[in-house]
Amino acid sequence: MRSGLLILAVIAGYILLRGWPEQWHPIIRIFVSASLLVIAFSFWGQCERSTSTLAKSARKPRAFDYLAISLAVLLIESFFLVFLSIVPEKSEEFAITLDDLLQSDSDYEKKKNSSESQEKNRGSNGENESLITSNWLFSGPGRRSLNKNKKVRPSNRPEVYLFPSTTNDARFLLDRELFLRNFTLATYRKESWFPLSMIPQTLSARNEVINFEVTEIEPKITYEISHQVNRGGPTLAITVPNLLSIKQPSLREISPDTFRLPPNTIRGEEYRYEVTSTPLDFDNILETIPGTLLSPEYLELPSNPKLRGKIKTLAARFGTPTRESLLSLRRYLHENCRYSLDPAMPAIAEPVESFLFETKTGYCTHFATATVLLARAMGFPARIAFGWSGGRYFSDPNLFVFRAREAHSWAEIYLKDRGWVIFETTPALREEGLPSVAPTDEISPYPTNFGDVDKKLNGTNTDSLLKVSLWIGVALFALFIGALIIKRPSVLISGDSPVPGFLPHSPNYLSAFRSACLAHGHPMPSGCTLRTHLEKITAPDFTVKLLQYHYSVLYGDQPRNKMIEKKLLHQLRKWEREAV
Repeated sequence: MRSGLLILAVIAGYILLRGWPEQWHPIIRIFVSASLLVIAFSFWGQCERSTSTLAKSARKPRAFDYLAISLAVLLIESFFLVFLSIVPEKSEEFAITLDDLLQSDSDYEKKKNSSESQEKNRGSNGENESLITSNWLFSGPGRRSLNKNKKVRPSNRPEVYLFPSTTNDARFLLDRELFLRNFTLATYRKESWFPLSMIPQTLSARNEVINFEVTEIEPKITYEISHQVNRGGPTLAITVPNLLSIKQPSLREISPDTFRLPPNTIRGEEYRYEVTSTPLDFDNILETIPGTLLSPEYLELPSNPKLRGKIKTLAARFGTPTRESLLSLRRYLHENCRYSLDPAMPAIAEPVESFLFETKTGYCTHFATATVLLARAMGFPARIAFGWSGGRYFSDPNLFVFRAREAHSWAEIYLKDRGWVIFETTPALREEGLPSVAPTDEISPYPTNFGDVDKKLNGTNTDSLLKVSLWIGVALFALFIGALIIKRPSVLISGDSPVPGFLPHSPNYLSAFRSACLAHGHPMPSGCTLRTHLEKITAPDFTVKLLQYHYSVLYGDQPRNKMIEKKLLHQLRKWEREAV
């Protein structure tokens, strides 16, 4: 029974610390889990009382005893709070620093080759995931498989919130197709997209802001992003392309334009940070000259010779790499391919080949993949990006809301003197697209229970809360220790007298006397005094000195003498050996 309750408490504590229920504040979850564990361990440690104890408590528990137990429980909970709030962040920072120091080019290449060999061993059976919520966006190593015969079932759950800093920024975003980028992928193989291989780098803030060296093109917009922690993998920064600056203490660039956020210190499950971007869209750029990139992966085509040949033949129809050829490519996809959340491709088909030359039906990931491969065949460095597109604007709180059904992928091409530019080819008639404006009577889905904490960036309130919790824990610990020192019972040591009302601990020589009597066949009954038992048995002469010493220490003022007790122990053990 006791063990079963302990197991249930451990399971409940684990579930609470993993983040359920989501509406609870992390401090409440830590408090409840710690309380459950303390109660379970206290109950588990209890045992049945012996009916033949030599001594019983001389008094009932008092108020101070309950106070001491309560302080101990609060101290343990404060320790849990501080430990679980501070240690994970510091551990990750240490791991990142250590990784930066130990990571080398050769080590990264070995890891890359090992990952590629594992992919080859998997065979051609890629993952067939259903795009339900943003958890599909980034998980594990960042691999994204192209669905073939599974229908996409997007939900209506709000996932990302964008707060323009001014009404002009909001108006600018409303006048164009709005994209939020989460991460980019560059390598296409085995019917899947993978990140570009690179050595991860840690970017540190200067004056609380991280700036990026990109081509600044007007207009420049400033906004705040709010979103939850990604439970399916690392939580990445979400921004409007292209990123100029972000207000974060640090970022971990794990692939180009893919940044892992530091551990959350704002709240248990929400990030909010300020960003500045300068959006670059193909439709707003007149000069389209292919740029030169150092990485050849951005021009790679599928390894399948048959598919590669078909892509090159189709790309040749659009001509040399110019703006007109890209317009021809987009027009071809719009006229010949149909958008559908149910692609219904044959299970054995290669998804790109099926989309371009057979069923010609797919959704955003199929359009973006075909665009990237065709643009590469034309000579444009290209990659695929994942995030959200569209959004719903609420004028009263000046807020854009992006839902799971607006999760989107698109192609990006690299142009000379421009950098990465969004090149959207998915038809406009789809679940995501241009922002919509909510009616004035429609309520924003942004959670308001966070209160003023939402207005604080960089975790200021939480840092104060942690400091207060730490000081409370220290104060409780000091109070607990001080109370124990003031009220602690006296211990029988040399020069001390026994505490009235309490039975003293049995000395070593008395235990040795019981053992010797048992060896001689005269066990000392429970509750029998030393004098009474000596009168009933025949004992050696030194037991007279034993009796005198014992009663002078127990009832007299004589302090305990280590030399006398050592001599008595030696004589008692010798007497015990004589019985063998």
